[in-house]
Amino acid sequence: MEASTSSRLNQPIRIWYQLISSETRLKNSVAATRQVCERAAAPGTTVDVRGTKHGALGDQFRIFYHYDVREIIENGLALRQSGGYDAFVIANSLDPALVELREMLNIPVLSFMEVCCFTACTMGERFALITPNQRMVPRYEEIVRGYGLGSRLSGVEALRFDNISGFDQVFTDPKVGDDLMNQMLDASRRAIAKGAEVIISCGPSAAFTSLRGVFEIDNVPLLDCYSLMVKQAEAMVGMHRLTGVPVSRRLLYQTPPDSLIRQCGEVRGIDALRNG
Repeated sequence: MEASTSSRLNQPIRIWYQLISSETRLKNSVAATRQVCERAAAPGTTVDVRGTKHGALGDQFRIFYHYDVREIIENGLALRQSGGYDAFVIANSLDPALVELREMLNIPVLSFMEVCCFTACTMGERFALITPNQRMVPRYEEIVRGYGLGSRLSGVEALRFDNISGFDQVFTDPKVGDDLMNQMLDASRRAIAKGAEVIISCGPSAAFTSLRGVFEIDNVPLLDCYSLMVKQAEAMVGMHRLTGVPVSRRLLYQTPPDSLIRQCGEVRGIDALRNG
């Protein structure tokens, strides 16, 4: 290996780790995710866990989710302008702004659900998702079908947390935490009874079970999703440094021409796009 390539591969890694969770309303959830990520990161890797201003407030409904997506896009465009990061992790299971950020960023952009589903396929034939509430089930099924993995999905099981903000209490109130753990066990066993060989927990419960050290239920892996995102980001940064290629620029993730970026920046008043 050439010395210059070896030097690039061994440089520190900085990861932007984007949650939808509000940094004020869900501060305990954000802090718990930060703890999981710091534990998973290799020496020399910095993971900047960021929430949003108002997010995870009814994002089971598309109308509210739309505003969360806009904020994540704005964060990505600001990062594109300022630089300083080696990967952008979308640490939310609904794939917010995934295509938009891959169009615009010249660093690896990773998505929670995409990484977890394809990793689950390396660990078992069929996987199941545990979702915060029933309203999210159709959306998760749609996402998995979009990956071409519909036949690998054994099902989606819902918890009873219709108010997602209630997840913040599980990190401070042991009684509420025990209730969530029991719900996770019940939902996972329902999924296993339907053929699941790997379980993916969507939402803050993934950080909760990770910090409790629960990585397997009845011989079925429960993915440590937030840790997995850190390790996958480190791997993709390494491949980017090795090959110089972060993403395909053919068709789906083709970057807009600079002239159009500048024009949109002027017309829409988006400072981060004014210089192409």
